Amino acid sequence: MAGSILGQVLGSVFAGGRGGMGMGGMGMGGGLGGLGGLGGMGGLGGMGGMGLPGGRSASPFGNRTALMMMMLPLAMQWVQRNGGMGSVLQRFNQRGYGQHASSWVSTGENQALDPQAVGDVVGQEELSRLSQQLGVPQEEVASGFAEIMPEMVDQLTPQGRLDPDADDVLNGGLSHWQRSMSPERVG
Repeated sequence: MAGSILGQVLGSVFAGGRGGMGMGGMGMGGGLGGLGGLGGMGGLGGMGGMGLPGGRSASPFGNRTALMMMMLPLAMQWVQRNGGMGSVLQRFNQRGYGQHASSWVSTGENQALDPQAVGDVVGQEELSRLSQQLGVPQEEVASGFAEIMPEMVDQLTPQGRLDPDADDVLNGGLSHWQRSMSPERVG
């Protein structure tokens, strides 16, 4: 279920980045307030943990969807910092995950990415930084990236090829996401 929600969100974000329907078109009330009060990107305070036996919390996010929503702009920024979508796809190819990346670009089914592959491509140092930033274990960050990357590439390559404007769409989508998440928009 998280994959289909993620695909819908990414589709909406990138459509908004192109000047399309935006987040409100998904029935999310013009922002993401309906996703458990995600608030601003740094505001994790009111999200409460998912209960485990013994009263422990699995994550400060409470559920996988909330974690994915918090990771999405970080993954988009990582792509930007690493030379854009073409460079990132080349990086996957150089690290031995070319078949995975090709499946995400093609119009067929996306090949799943193992979280270990994320460590190989993204790097342990970056995963550690994101883990600290989000306050979740590094394994959760790697797992989240493993879900986000195939969906992100898939949404940016709807015709089965990487268009020259893919990075512009990514940049516009990130800007749209950040505007959608601003405190005055989230309710």
